[in-house]
This record gives sequence, C-alpha cells and structure tokens, in this order.
Amino acid sequence: MNPARLPVLLLLACVGLPGCIASNVVAAKDRQVVVAAAELPWQPAPSAALDGLYESVDVRGDAAVSLRKVYYVFQQDGSYTGAALTEVEGCFRFQTLAGTWRCGADGLSLDDAPPVQLDAAPDHLRITAPTGVLVLRRGSLL
Repeated sequence: MNPARLPVLLLLACVGLPGCIASNVVAAKDRQVVVAAAELPWQPAPSAALDGLYESVDVRGDAAVSLRKVYYVFQQDGSYTGAALTEVEGCFRFQTLAGTWRCGADGLSLDDAPPVQLDAAPDHLRITAPTGVLVLRRGSLL
C-alpha cells in the first residue's frame, strides 16, 4: 500500500461512520458521566416542592418484575400525571394515571394513599415503597 494514500483512506473510512458527532454538538449536561443512584448524596425530603418532569433511572424490588420505565409530571398546584411502561408475558403496555400529590413530614402521598418515603439528591428523587424503590431523574419538558 502506498503510505501517501493512508490519510485519504482513513478519512474515507470515517466519513461513513454515522455515530461520529462532535462533543460540542451535545449539550454539556448530556456529556457528563452519569452517577450511579447508590452514589448520590440522598437526603430525606419531607417537604419537597415537586415540580416538573421526572423519569425513572432505576427500579428495584417487586415493582421491577414488570415495570420498565416510569414518567411523572408534578405540578406546583398539587396535581400530577404519569405513565408507566410495563411488560407482562412479553407484551409492553403504557399505563397512565393522574391525580393529586402532597408531601409532608410522613413522606409523599399520591391520591390520598398512605405516604411513602421520599428522598432527594441533586436533580433526583427516590421513592421507597413496600413494593420497591423507584429512582427518578429530573427531565425537561422542552
């Protein structure tokens, strides 16, 4: 092989790679290394002011048997809406819900259900219930 043609061949090989995106094209927050949920600095959040979109990044316990992904939108007026992607016998289904939430010294309560433990870390929430643990990361509605 002619060594003078090597740069041209390398350039042609890279042109066809669809995954080559310059790092400056991706937003800075999306280039950062993701910290494992267990390593986040969790603090009890007895009176959290929930607002915005949250998406699951970790599901553990009995809930993880069928729950694949969860989305919640909490609004300052005390209302919420959510969607859960479940898998049962190989079939995926979205289940949606809407209602009210409140957060107090006893934890997070959805639709007047018994409260569950709520912890917070930067841009994350952790909900600990009898059926498992759900870790949510703040998302963007835009």
